[in-house]
Amino acid sequence: MASSNIKLGDKVKDTISGFTGIVTGEFKYLNGCVRLQLDPDKLDKDGKVQDGRIFDIEQLALVKAGVHAVKSPSGGPRDNPAQRSNPSR
Repeated sequence: MASSNIKLGDKVKDTISGFTGIVTGEFKYLNGCVRLQLDPDKLDKDGKVQDGRIFDIEQLALVKAGVHAVKSPSGGPRDNPAQRSNPSR
């Protein structure tokens, strides 16, 4: 039922609640638990944005891979950060 090959940007469904959404976040814990954040790809019946939810990966099933492209990170640590020159006086 669960798919360990689920990745960011995939559309998945929670097998317990039926909630369906796009994987937008991944959380890994020291005890080995992996949880994924799902954000809905549709508005609710009133045309409003629904809140995202977080589920254990074991209860999720892949609906469709690669629904949204994952962008390259624009911030955070870099392999070879540039060093600024010393200030002139």
